[in-house]
Amino acid sequence: MTTKQNQKKAAGAFCTQEALDNLSDDVGSLWAVYRDQTGVGIPILEQPPSTETFFREYVHASKPCIIRNCIPAPGSGKAGQKDPLVMTLDDLVSICKSDSDDVMLTCDVTPDGHGDCVRNVLNEKSNSFGEPVRMFVKPEERRMSIEQFRDELRGGREEWKRNNCNCNEDDWVQDDGLTTFDNKGGTAPTRRRPVLYYSRQNDCLRNELKQLFDTNLFPQGFEFAEDAFRSGPPDAVNLWVGDERAVSSMHKDHYENLFYCLSGEKVFTLCPPADVPFLHEGHFASGTLRFVNKSDNAADIYGHWVVEPDFCDDNGELQRIRWIEPDITRPDAVEQFPRLKQAHPITVKVGAGEMLYLPALWYHRVTQTCETVGINWWFDMDFTNPTWSYFNFLQHLEVK
Repeated sequence: MTTKQNQKKAAGAFCTQEALDNLSDDVGSLWAVYRDQTGVGIPILEQPPSTETFFREYVHASKPCIIRNCIPAPGSGKAGQKDPLVMTLDDLVSICKSDSDDVMLTCDVTPDGHGDCVRNVLNEKSNSFGEPVRMFVKPEERRMSIEQFRDELRGGREEWKRNNCNCNEDDWVQDDGLTTFDNKGGTAPTRRRPVLYYSRQNDCLRNELKQLFDTNLFPQGFEFAEDAFRSGPPDAVNLWVGDERAVSSMHKDHYENLFYCLSGEKVFTLCPPADVPFLHEGHFASGTLRFVNKSDNAADIYGHWVVEPDFCDDNGELQRIRWIEPDITRPDAVEQFPRLKQAHPITVKVGAGEMLYLPALWYHRVTQTCETVGINWWFDMDFTNPTWSYFNFLQHLEVK
């Protein structure tokens, strides 16, 4: 990047509140049909559309939809004639156990189910009054077999339910409901199991779980979508397994996304790309969670959590990341982040056997209502589309 480009980036682009008000009104009019209060929700297609229909009505217009009967169950014949493919975590474990080698996973681990989000951290950057700093915090990663993952996921969920669904019973909790991590004095010791979530996002179904993918139960891709995206085969195919304790905070992806729910129910809170000025996206130092045991026993659940800063390899400076700070689903979030009231969130529930088309750059917060298994196919977005230039401009706007 040239010096001139750096100066432009540092200066930013400013707009008035009146301009933001007009933008919010225009976006609201455009997406009114998708708002929860209309009772309409997003379109539900009972069959996979033709390439022409999918491109014209959804891809070109950047509109999400739910598609049914995309993947038939084995022996069901062609899609749309029989039952859709539905598989539980037990089904996946059973397939993996049929092989002599254990199938190993790299799963995300947190004390409260919130990974990849902005949190309070007490560290050397905190001031003399003990005020924490805001950091983007990633989950700890642990290796375990898929069978161990299932057992620990369910054991933690049962314990959580016995404790009346309280994930924060013995931690210092901040105003947004997330744990504050004290790297100076040590976060209060935890007496519960952590929350596990399998969400690798690195083409894990074709790599880490190749044994599952090689069963040919899951499509390599979808012709109607690949032709509409003009992308060819998917860049990544990922498996997702978690329950209602796990939350993916609001973010965007530079991918066209087809998400299929194999079992359970996925809950997406969506905002269109034009909402970016209202979501309070900022830059934060990055860190990674680490669980510190009180004993040498790796299976011991008693200990405390710390956040280890992520440093750049070349100069030793802290890595920084652009992320959305507030949780838009919290009713009190607008008090601290007033521009949220101008955003246009919608809630979409995707049940077993249904596929969500989530266009590139749409913001989404994701959780589950129960133990849920899903697969998604990521296709690279079209950066030659003028929409990218418009969005890139909007995400650098600052209110004057």
